[in-house]
Amino acid sequence: MKAMRSLLVALFVGSAAFAADPIPVKVSTDTSGASTRVVLTFGKKASCAVAEDPGRIKVTCDTAVAPDPPSGTLDDAILKSFALEGDRTLSLSTGRGYTRLDTFELKNPTRLVLDLSGTRAAKAAAPAAAPAKTSPVIVLDPGHGGVEPGAIGPSGVQEKDLTLDLARRLKALLEKQGTTVVLTRDDDRVMPLDDRTAIANRNRAILFLSLHLNASKRKTAFGAETYFLSTSATDAEARTLAGLENKAYEPPEADAKATSGNPPDHGLELILWDLAQNGFLAESSRLAEAIQNELNATTGVRDRGVRQAPFRVLMGATMPAILVEAGFISNPEEEARFKDDAYKDKIAEAIARAVSAVAAKP
Repeated sequence: MKAMRSLLVALFVGSAAFAADPIPVKVSTDTSGASTRVVLTFGKKASCAVAEDPGRIKVTCDTAVAPDPPSGTLDDAILKSFALEGDRTLSLSTGRGYTRLDTFELKNPTRLVLDLSGTRAAKAAAPAAAPAKTSPVIVLDPGHGGVEPGAIGPSGVQEKDLTLDLARRLKALLEKQGTTVVLTRDDDRVMPLDDRTAIANRNRAILFLSLHLNASKRKTAFGAETYFLSTSATDAEARTLAGLENKAYEPPEADAKATSGNPPDHGLELILWDLAQNGFLAESSRLAEAIQNELNATTGVRDRGVRQAPFRVLMGATMPAILVEAGFISNPEEEARFKDDAYKDKIAEAIARAVSAVAAKP
C-alpha cells in the first residue's frame, strides 16, 4: 500500500455531529493475533475519516473526541503508539513491520475497527528481571435475565437462574487459578445482547464465554453443545436455536428503529463480525472442543458435537468467543440433575478445566 493513501470511513452520521462536549471513545488494542487490531467504541454517533501518512494512521472526526486512554505505547512491530492530536484526531504511529490497513464499521454501539497487517520480528530475549505477569481477564455471560427467563423446564426451572448459578460457580473456580473474571450480570436483570460483548471489549478480555441451557420439543434430547460464531448454521437445529436466542431482550431504542422504516441491518453486521471473528477462529474452535470433551466425560452422554451458528450474543467480541449450552432443561431427567448443587459443581469444574488447559497453551 502506497504512502499517503487515504480512505474515508463514514461512521453513521447523526444529528449530534457537533456536540458541545467531546464524544467519549474507548480505545482497545489487541496484538495477540497475526495482525494488530484497534477498536474504537464511540459513546455517540460520529463521522470520522481515516487517512494514511508515512509512518502514521490518522482517525479524524468532525467533532471533539475524548479517547480512553488518551495515549498508549505498545511493544509491537506493527503499531508503536497512539495519541490524541488536537481535539479531533487520534494518531497511530506504525512500526517497521506495518504493511497494510483494513477498516470496517459496526453499529449499536458505533465502532470503528482498524486491522493493521504486517510482520513481527522475533522479540529480544527477556531481561533477567521479567516484569510481573498481569492476571488475564475472562468474561462470563450468564444468558437471559430479568423479564427474559430463557428456556423453562417441566417443573418450572428457569434458564436465567441456572446460567447465573453456573457462572458464579465457574467464576469462583477460575479466580482460584489466578484469573480475573467479570460477569456480564451478577443479578436477575435484563441485559441487551450487544451490551454483553461490549463488557468483554471494555475489559480487554482474552475470552468471552456465554452460558446457556438448551430446550427441545423432543423431550429425550440430552447433553451439552458448544458453539462459535458463523453466518451459516451447522444444521437446521443449530439455526433454530440461534433464532430463539437472538430474540432476547432489545432496548426500547432498538424496537423504535425496527418500526421507524430504518431497521438495523443485523445481517450485514453478522457478516462483518463473522469476518472479524475469523482471526480468532482457531482459538474459539479449540476452546469449544476442549469444553465439549470435558462436558461429555463429566455427564457421560453421547457427544452432541461442536457447532456453529449465527448467535447475536457472540457478535461484537474482539476476542475468542463461544456459547455453551450446558444441557437440556426441557428433559425432565436433565432438569432434575441441574437442581443438584453437586452436579452443577461438576459442570463448572469441567468448563474450568477446559479453559485452563487451553489458556495454558501458547
